[in-house]
Amino acid sequence: MIIVISGTPGVGKTIVSKELVKRLNLKYFHLSQFVIDKKLYIEYDEERQSYIIDEDKVKDELEKILKESDNIVIEAIYPSLIPKADIVVVLRKNPIVLYNELKNRGWSKLKIAENVEAEILGVISQEAKEAFNGKVCEIDVTKISIDQIINKILNKECDYFIDWLSDTEIQSFLENLDNIISSHENNI
Repeated sequence: MIIVISGTPGVGKTIVSKELVKRLNLKYFHLSQFVIDKKLYIEYDEERQSYIIDEDKVKDELEKILKESDNIVIEAIYPSLIPKADIVVVLRKNPIVLYNELKNRGWSKLKIAENVEAEILGVISQEAKEAFNGKVCEIDVTKISIDQIINKILNKECDYFIDWLSDTEIQSFLENLDNIISSHENNI
């Protein structure tokens, strides 16, 4: 069984992935760490404090890994890089809560704004749906425990479509994030 746990940074991918590994006796694979360890990136973006990955190399290496092991939980920000999966879960979190959590990590304003904007717009969820023909389980993890999240995954109790933009408070919040990103782009 190949389970993909995806979502924007800060939604709980690591905790959920490791708990699934423990409960189901599967292997754990952290795609971002693998990319760094194997140097499967083109360069490091200092401004955004992240690596620009070499997608073709990553896909090739993942193919090899999945041939060796098909009992695995893959934690990934970029679900479209994964060639196959039995279960694909995108964890979602209220953008205002997520913003505060990323801020507490000490991230730059730009990095926080870009990641929270991606959560609001459902960028990773959309990427997963395109890569896996819509067969994606979204779960709003904002107000539920790790046990509740795991039970939702195992019981296939998905939210399927989380629309943060239907909330007027989130719409206003998105405008503030856009201003942060725009002001940064104008200063380049």
